[in-house]
Amino acid sequence: MRRPRNPAVMLIVVSLLASGAVAGCSTPAGHPSEAAVAPSAAVPVSAGVAVPAGDMVMPTAEAVSAAWQARPEYVRALPSEWQGAYSFALARPDVLQWLPCYCGCAGAGHRSNLDCFFQRRETGVISFEEHASFCDICVETANLAQQLLREGKTMAQIREAVDAAFGGSAPGTDTPVPPAA
Repeated sequence: MRRPRNPAVMLIVVSLLASGAVAGCSTPAGHPSEAAVAPSAAVPVSAGVAVPAGDMVMPTAEAVSAAWQARPEYVRALPSEWQGAYSFALARPDVLQWLPCYCGCAGAGHRSNLDCFFQRRETGVISFEEHASFCDICVETANLAQQLLREGKTMAQIREAVDAAFGGSAPGTDTPVPPAA
C-alpha cells in the first residue's frame, strides 16, 4: 500500500470531511476555508432568545448591535454581500426560521436556513455558526429573502421563491411552512 505523498493534504481533506462540509457549499474568493476559521462566538442577549422553529423571539436592537460588534473574525473576513447575509440573519431570525436550506446541511442537524448562520439556544445566547461563511447557497437564500422582504413579499411568497430557486440543489432541511398571514 502506498503512503500519501503529502500528509498535510490528507489532514486537510480528513478535516473537511469530518467537519460536516456539504456538497452544495463553496467558499467566497479570498476567504479562509472552513478548516481555518475560529470557533463560533457566543454573545449574551437580553430579551432576544433563540427558541425552536416557529417560536422565534426577535432579538432586541441592543442585542443585535452587541452581537454584530462581537462577531467572530471569520464573519468580519467575508465579502460584504456575505456579511450582509449574516447581518440579516441576526436581525430577522423570524424570516429565516421558515426557509429551508438546500445545501445538504440537514445531515448536520440544521432545521432551517437560520441554523446555517446561528446555533439555536434557549439560554439567552446568540452563537454564530460558521457554516454559512463557506456556503454560497446559505448566503444566497438569506439574501434572496432579504430582497423579497424589502419588495413587500409575504412569508409564503418568500418560501415559494426559495423553494423554486434552490429546491433542486440538494436535499432541503425539514423546515415547517410559515403560517398563513
